[in-house]
Amino acid sequence: MHYHKEPVSLQINLSPGDFRIAKFILPHQLKALACQVDEIILTVESKPSKGRFAEGWKENIRNLEWLLKDISQSFEVKVIQVDYQEEKKREIAQYFFNNTYIPEKDFRGGPFYAYFYGLYHCKNDLIFHLDSDMFLGGHSSKWIAEATGLFNQHSNLLCVAPLPGPPAENEQLKGQDIIKKINGIPFMYEISGFSTRIFMIRKSLITLHKIKLTRPKLKDQVKAIIKGNPNADLPEHQLSDLMKIHHLKRIDFLGSGSGMWSLHPPYRNQNFYGGLPDLIKRIEQNNLPKSQNGFYDIVDEVIDWKDVREKLFK
Repeated sequence: MHYHKEPVSLQINLSPGDFRIAKFILPHQLKALACQVDEIILTVESKPSKGRFAEGWKENIRNLEWLLKDISQSFEVKVIQVDYQEEKKREIAQYFFNNTYIPEKDFRGGPFYAYFYGLYHCKNDLIFHLDSDMFLGGHSSKWIAEATGLFNQHSNLLCVAPLPGPPAENEQLKGQDIIKKINGIPFMYEISGFSTRIFMIRKSLITLHKIKLTRPKLKDQVKAIIKGNPNADLPEHQLSDLMKIHHLKRIDFLGSGSGMWSLHPPYRNQNFYGGLPDLIKRIEQNNLPKSQNGFYDIVDEVIDWKDVREKLFK
């Protein structure tokens, strides 16, 4: 059933390295959103990155193919492989950056070109993008329609996103850079900056203003040189700059009824992978501890992250 007037594309980024997560989360994401959108594009990264972004790549290329075959039995999806031919890269660089060059990866070796490749191939101006590790709660069947309504009300709205974390009683959001709470509407905020993990965007606003390619901080440039990665800042920093320069806005909101909210895993460990089916069930049933409310990263009470933390802070 379609509530909204303006058509919306759903675009999800996947890579073979994500398979262990995607096999559980992709059906969960599609269940929440497929009936609200007019097109579903699954963008598959075809060039392995370096370091942690390349983990599990080779052994999961086939597994991801099988998963996507399986998914297309249940959902109407279009699977596209990221095309790295020079001509294609120039076309996309021109479209978003007014440039002949686009970096393939960011300075850490993470995806860069793949983000824009996916957006470029969506036929609609409004696109809801998800990374493959984003969980969705609330499961409102009207959220996309309500988000579309916001775009129609605000001409300088670049992006909207579901509420970061399950709603807290006092409407508090932890760890978000809030510009202001929007008056008269519960759980609606104007938030500073851009996140590439989950967003619904009006593509024509990017192509109208064009993004400026920037380099990361000096220490990250050094890191890029040592690791042999492109000297490119994160796409979200460049989109945040675009917002600042052209006074564009981002709104995060819950929406009516049970609304829609997102959760993100800050780490990966055995507890996380082993607990995925159970975690998804708990999110879909809204059965999470109070400590998670208002918080976008999955808390220790939900998944025990202790071992990863100890490793990181050694």
